[in-house]
Amino acid sequence: MSSAPPSPGIQRSPSRPGPPPVGWHRAFAIRLSLWYALVFLASSSLLFGALYWLLASTLEAREQTLIQRKLDEYSAAYHQRGERGLRDAVARDSIAPEQVSLFVRLVSSRNDVTFAKVPDGWVGSRPVQIPLPGGLGTLEGKQRFIRVPRDAERDLAIASRVLGDGSVLEVGRTTDNRQVLLEPLRHTFLILGSAVVLVSVLGGAVFAHRATRPIRQIVDTANSILATGSLEARVPTPRRGDDLAELVGLFNTVLDRNQSLIRAMRESLDNAAHDLRTPLTRLRGTAELALQPQTSPEQTREALADCVEESERVLSILNTLMDVTEAEAGMMRLDLTSSDICQLLREVAEVYEFVADDKKIQLRMELPSQCPARIDVPRARQVLANLLDNALKYTPPGGSVRLSAESRPDGALVRIRDNGMGIGPEDLDRIWTRLFRADKSRSQRGLGLGLSLVKAVVEAHGGRVAVHSALGEGSEFTVFFPHVKDEGSFVGTLLAQA
Repeated sequence: MSSAPPSPGIQRSPSRPGPPPVGWHRAFAIRLSLWYALVFLASSSLLFGALYWLLASTLEAREQTLIQRKLDEYSAAYHQRGERGLRDAVARDSIAPEQVSLFVRLVSSRNDVTFAKVPDGWVGSRPVQIPLPGGLGTLEGKQRFIRVPRDAERDLAIASRVLGDGSVLEVGRTTDNRQVLLEPLRHTFLILGSAVVLVSVLGGAVFAHRATRPIRQIVDTANSILATGSLEARVPTPRRGDDLAELVGLFNTVLDRNQSLIRAMRESLDNAAHDLRTPLTRLRGTAELALQPQTSPEQTREALADCVEESERVLSILNTLMDVTEAEAGMMRLDLTSSDICQLLREVAEVYEFVADDKKIQLRMELPSQCPARIDVPRARQVLANLLDNALKYTPPGGSVRLSAESRPDGALVRIRDNGMGIGPEDLDRIWTRLFRADKSRSQRGLGLGLSLVKAVVEAHGGRVAVHSALGEGSEFTVFFPHVKDEGSFVGTLLAQA
């Protein structure tokens, strides 16, 4: 014995595992804050490195410039007056307090020290070994700049130059050790940098947590829908109008669409079950009656005829459902030709003229000579026939139905108006749903698929269909068929109606 199919809707199977919990390494906000801290640390380190290099280079260039200036001055004195001129220049500079600390040495081409002025501070308990200027060669004007460690905090910066007679002149001075001079800067950067990185990580985590709140709300809403199967849950809309707010709006729109589709599917299934149960029950009862032993051949043939009629009714419902689905999916094949809507209306009215006479309904037509449009004639005839059939079906005896058409530059406009029972405002948007029938219309014979098929076929032509109705005052259906398939062609028509 087969089990009944599951009811429609989103339901989570008890055996299906839920989504895995999100660990800290998968949390988007945490990864975002870590990446932000990493980028901030890299950029800060790069900035500090550039500033550190610039400061060290500037200090080095400043010291070299000062020593280079004195080297040029002493070289010029040596070229003019020889060693005596150098001694006089050094003695003259030694009077100034800022020049006392200068180191000056003259080394002959035989690598003998011929003159040396060593500041008092350079000689102490630990003699400073100053290397002789080897490796410069004999090329006049060739220079070099070296540093000689003096102690833990001071260096000796010495510039050397080859003179014209092959001698080497050296000028130097005491400077701060670069490591000691820049140590406070490095220490300050490490302390402040660590504090700034810590603050940036914490601040980035807070801001990332706040910024990704809509994403977490979307995940929570999705998990709630999966867990409970209820489509009523929605994501709170953020106050700020950024990209995440747009994402939340789109997500809520998708949920609204899905809820509408599922509600329509459930209503369609309920209506289909309601409308198919009667013919199937009648079909089974008639077949059981024909199988009775005492049934005569005439009764059997009559029962079989009833079975065929009820089968045709069921097949008609199923075929119409397939046509509506095909049209809504954009797969309906249309043989579009330029035709006259007015002539098609006359043909349809002629077919239903006997029904109108039988119900004593006045059928009036207000049609111009021609209303050209590009249509599939059989499908368009089906649309007009369904609308006229509904108008006659729900108009009481003695009423009237009016058919009118109007030729527009972009197509043809058709109006079918009756003064029947009308449609309630709560049902106006639902009449296009498959198998929907209002409570007041269930007393009339029908499938509940006519208007859904009308809407699907008209939209497949690129047109639009609209309805204006009020209870007790009748209804007016407006159909527009364009010359070409244009989605925007119906806008001007609806504005004109208003």
